[in-house]
Amino acid sequence: MRTLRPNLTVSILAFLSCLLLLTWLLFSLLAFKTAANDLYAQKGEHARMLLATFSSQLPETLPVFPNGMIATNEPAAIYARKLSEEVSFVRLTLLDVNSKPIFSAGRDSGDVYLPFAGNSQHREGSFVASDGATIICTTMVKRGDVTLGTAGLVLSLSAEKARLERSRRMFMAYFAIDFILLLGLGSFILSRIVVTPINRLLAATEKITRGQYGHHLRVSGSAELVRLAESFNDMSATLLKKEQEANEHVAALEKVNADLRQAREEAIHTEKMASIGLLAAGMAHEIGTPLAAIMGYAELVTGEQLDSSVIQDYARRISGDCARIDRIVRGLLDYSRPRAATVESCDVRSLVVTTIDMLSQQGAFKNVGVAGDYEENLPDACVDPHQLQQVMINLLLNSRDAVSSDGKLAVRIRTDHDCLLRGQARSCLRIDVMDNGSGIPDEHLQRIFDPFFTTKAPGKGTGLGLAIAARIIDGFGGRITVRSRPGAGTCFSLWLPVAMVKGPVI
Repeated sequence: MRTLRPNLTVSILAFLSCLLLLTWLLFSLLAFKTAANDLYAQKGEHARMLLATFSSQLPETLPVFPNGMIATNEPAAIYARKLSEEVSFVRLTLLDVNSKPIFSAGRDSGDVYLPFAGNSQHREGSFVASDGATIICTTMVKRGDVTLGTAGLVLSLSAEKARLERSRRMFMAYFAIDFILLLGLGSFILSRIVVTPINRLLAATEKITRGQYGHHLRVSGSAELVRLAESFNDMSATLLKKEQEANEHVAALEKVNADLRQAREEAIHTEKMASIGLLAAGMAHEIGTPLAAIMGYAELVTGEQLDSSVIQDYARRISGDCARIDRIVRGLLDYSRPRAATVESCDVRSLVVTTIDMLSQQGAFKNVGVAGDYEENLPDACVDPHQLQQVMINLLLNSRDAVSSDGKLAVRIRTDHDCLLRGQARSCLRIDVMDNGSGIPDEHLQRIFDPFFTTKAPGKGTGLGLAIAARIIDGFGGRITVRSRPGAGTCFSLWLPVAMVKGPVI
C-alpha cells in the first residue's frame, strides 16, 4: 500500500513559504531594531542639545542646597518653563555639587531625582530607561575644570514608539501582498518548469529499466520524487545483476591468469634450479679432483719447506683460495638442491640468544653493540633449528659487515597475528635483524636475494648467503623481506609459521 504524500508543487511552495516567513521575521527584527536604535539616538542627541542649552544659561556660580536655589526669573528657569511646553518633556532637574536639587521643572509633581534614577554615579550621556518609555540625558555643569553640579533631562518616547508601530503595520501589509503574489506566481512556474519535466523523466526512465547503469536511491518527500526513486531502483537492480555477472567472469579470468603466471614462474624456477644443479654437480665433479690435488700439494710443500717463510705464505694462500672455491661449489649445491628441512617446534628466542652469544664469543661483534628486544610469552615456531641458525648467522654477519667500528645491531622478535604466508592469513613470528650501517641502494634491493649477487669486494663474499637463506625460509613456509635506506641502515625481516599448540589430553 502506497503512502499518501503531497505532490511536488505543494511541497516546494510550503518550503518557500517557510523560507519567506523566516526571512521576513529575521529582516523585520533587524529593521525594527535598527530603526528603533536610530530614533532613540536622534532623541538622545536632541535631549543632549536641550540640556546643553539649559546649562549654558546657568549663572557662573551655582547656589548650594539649602542656602540657595535657582531663581524663577533666571534665564535658565525661563528656558526650562518654555521647554516644558514640548509634548515629549517629562522633567528637568539640576543638582548642586552635593547632589542636592536646586532646581526642577516637570509636568507633574513626580520625583525630582527622576532623571538620575538608575544612574547612581551620575554618569554623562543619554540612555533609555529600564521601562523603555523615556530617554534620560545627564551632563556635568562645569566652569573651567571645576564641576559645579549635574543637570538631567527626561523626555518621553511615546511619539517614537507610535511611529515604529505604524512602520510595523505598513511592513506587514506589504509582506502579505508580496507573499500572495509570490505563491501564485511560484505555483504556476513550478508546474511548468519542474513537475511536468519530472513526469516526462519518469516515463522515460521506466522504459530503460532493463539495462542501464545507476545507483540505488532512497527519497522521501513528494509523490513525484518517490515514483522517480522507485523506477530508478528498478533500473539499479537490473544493473546490479549484470554487474555481478560481469564481475564473476572477470574474477574467473583473473584466477586463470594468476594460475598460469604461477605455473609459468614455477616452471621457470624449476628449470633454472635444474640447470644450476646440473652445473653445480658438474663443477663439483670436475673441480673437486684437481682442487683436492692442489690442496694436497700445498700441504706437502708446507711440510717440506718449513724454513722458508715465502713458501709457507704461498702455500697458505693457495690453501685459502682452494677452500674458498670449495665453499662456492658447496654453496651452489646447497642452493640448487637444498636439503629437506625437518621442521619441529622450536624456541626461537632461545635459538637467537644462543646464536648471538656464540658469535660474540668468536669475536664476530668486536666493537659492535648488539641489542635484543624480545616479546614476552613468545610461541614456538615450526622450523628446522639448525637451518634457522644458519640463516641468523648469515644475517648477523652481513649486518656486522655493513656497520662501522662503533655501529649497532638489534634483533627484535614479535608475534604477528595477521601475517600472510603462502596466500593465507595466520599467526607467525617476526624476527627483525636491524643495523645502522650504510644501507643498500634502491637499485640493489630487487636483486639482493639473487644467487651470486653481492656488493662486497671481490674475495669477501660469494653472493650465495642470502639466496640460500631465502630458500631455507621458503622451505619452512615462511618469507623474508628487506627494507633499507642508504645512510640510515637496513632491516631484514623473517616471518616464520607458529607451531600448532596441542590442547590438553582429557
